[in-house]
Amino acid sequence: MPNPDAKRINRTMMIYRVVQALLIALLAYMAFNFQRLFALRGRPDQFVTGIIAAIVVQVILIYPVYRLAWRDAGLEIEGSVPGLSIDQLAALRKKRLLGDLWKFCAVAFFIIFVALAPDQAKAQGAPLVLSSVLFSFLFACLSYFQCFNFSVRKRMKQGL
Repeated sequence: MPNPDAKRINRTMMIYRVVQALLIALLAYMAFNFQRLFALRGRPDQFVTGIIAAIVVQVILIYPVYRLAWRDAGLEIEGSVPGLSIDQLAALRKKRLLGDLWKFCAVAFFIIFVALAPDQAKAQGAPLVLSSVLFSFLFACLSYFQCFNFSVRKRMKQGL
């Protein structure tokens, strides 16, 4: 396989690093607000429960997220090789669309779940569930970007 365009790949990885930094800042902001909310409601232990639930969900999701990131990294490297034919570009585009469909479904699931969650007045456990879901979503996004960058670096070292 000819050498991929390292400049393009490095630019994508840099963008993903910036996105990771923004997601970490958002995670810290949300953690602070949820911790304050639970403390005001007299249940500070629910914050830790929400974090533990999010970590459990993250442990369940890590393998599918890693596989998707590994696949997307391979497509990114294959697509950055100069001189691809129109047929090769069309095949790569189809593969990317399938990966984008999986990512869209995951984001849509989390958005719909949060949008349909009852408010605090109707259910006492709503903030706990909402915090767990939001933390899980942010953890999954962070792990995708980290796995993508790891996979690209690993594949570039191996020459795949």
